[in-house]
Amino acid sequence: MSEVNTLTIPEEEDIVARAMAEWNAQHVQVLIDDDEIPSDAQYLPLESLIEFLEQQPIPVRVHIAGENYLIRLRKHVPYEEFKEFIYSLSDFLRRGHWVKAEWSREKRAIVVKRWRR
Repeated sequence: MSEVNTLTIPEEEDIVARAMAEWNAQHVQVLIDDDEIPSDAQYLPLESLIEFLEQQPIPVRVHIAGENYLIRLRKHVPYEEFKEFIYSLSDFLRRGHWVKAEWSREKRAIVVKRWRR
C-alpha cells in the first residue's frame, strides 16, 4: 500500500506564499492564453522579447494572446518614463524589421504582433 503525504493548512499556506513571492519577484512575468502560430509565419521569439524586457527598469507582465503579445506594466510610472519605454521597445522591434509597439486603450496594454506572413 502506498503512503500518502498530507499537508497541514499552515504548511500549504506557506508553500503558496513562497510561490507567490517568487512569481512577484520575477521582473518579467509570462502568461500564456493562446500559443498557436501558423506554420508559414515569421514570428517574434518570446525569448528575445523577454531578454529585451529584462534589461528595462520597469517590471512587466507579458500575456500571449493569439497573434499578439500584450505587455502590461506592473507598476505605475510617470508618462515621460512610459513614453521612453514605448520608444525603446519600438526601436528594439524595428531593428528586427518588426512592427512597432502600440498602446491599446481597449486592452489596457502595449500590443506587439507575435507573427506575420
